[in-house]
Amino acid sequence: MEGSRRFSTMPLIQGSLFLLLLIILFLFDNGGSFWPGALFFIILCGWHFYSASRITDPRQHQNIRYLYIGIYLLCCTLLVWLTRGEEESPLWIVYFLPIILSASVLPLRHTLVVCSVALVLFISHLPAALFVNENLRSEVLPELLGFGIMFFLVGTLVQDFAQRHRQHLLQLEQTEKQLRSKERLASLGELSAGIAHEIRNPLGIISSSAQMLEAGNISEPDRQLLDIIQEEASRLNSLIRDFLFFGRQLEPHIESCNLAELLKRQTEALQVTAQQRRVALTLTVKSPDCQADIDAGMIQQVVLNLLLNALDATAEHGHVNVTLDQQQHNIVISVSDDGAGIAAEHMERIFDPFFTTKGHGTGLGLANSYKIIQSHGGEILATSQPEGGTRMTIVLPARGK
Repeated sequence: MEGSRRFSTMPLIQGSLFLLLLIILFLFDNGGSFWPGALFFIILCGWHFYSASRITDPRQHQNIRYLYIGIYLLCCTLLVWLTRGEEESPLWIVYFLPIILSASVLPLRHTLVVCSVALVLFISHLPAALFVNENLRSEVLPELLGFGIMFFLVGTLVQDFAQRHRQHLLQLEQTEKQLRSKERLASLGELSAGIAHEIRNPLGIISSSAQMLEAGNISEPDRQLLDIIQEEASRLNSLIRDFLFFGRQLEPHIESCNLAELLKRQTEALQVTAQQRRVALTLTVKSPDCQADIDAGMIQQVVLNLLLNALDATAEHGHVNVTLDQQQHNIVISVSDDGAGIAAEHMERIFDPFFTTKGHGTGLGLANSYKIIQSHGGEILATSQPEGGTRMTIVLPARGK
């Protein structure tokens, strides 16, 4: 409600300020073409409201924004020329409008270009006598320098404010996404735990009954069927463990751990699997003395899951690399591969529970990994390139941080 009120009030305020500028044009007319100037002033106001609503649209192409601002500068120049009379125009200040507008949506270097163009256009309308007469030139030069500095100062100040505002909005969006994700994970966790508990009891009865039957005197075909029952029951029990792990509140058993040693053991344990798939698995340790207060078993589970995913995604003769580094107060573990990558439409869902693009699995691996890293006060991020390759990055606080 407050946002919609502000949206409806701002054009009214801006329109009132433009009306005040028109009154200034009338009161301080110094021999310029008043009525043509007034008419063009109204055209400038219309272009301001038309272009401002489109320039600030995030879907607008950058080149179209440049076109709007270029036309805006041209309108300001024509207005200033029509109202300048024998001296400079009282409405030279309109050059600040395209500067402010460009600073709010364009990169800094492009904003500086707009400031430079506005300054050149402003100087071009000044009477030639100011530059020809040596006495007048010495008087007007400090004023011109002041105007030039003001153009660039306003542009950079608005640019800085707009950049901070965009960063703040981005942080709010990320926080909102994280909150929604936590709420969704909590709800699904409770549901998963409830379903897993209900399934575990009858599954245990099925498994124990199959074991009792197998202990008796049965034919070979029946024994094969019982083996199938046992194998599928064991697989279901493994899935239920994943559901229960996802559903319960994590309480990491924190202790000091050397992450370099942990990653070394994990990569060595998977070397046989990597060789069978003809994938090169390497470990790069940039900070050998990375000490962290973590639950070693949980972090090992996360690394194992990421490595298995990377090996699954990598074709023969591909490469999977694990990197360990310490950056200021954080420890960064990355698992990268040169596989097919993750589709753009899947990037926002890869940490959602039960979401998987594989033909097997429950889709809880990354969801559980996300939950584990969050319970350690860290974060896990995913990046993927269109040409292929995925990098999963774990950020953990270093010891004592």
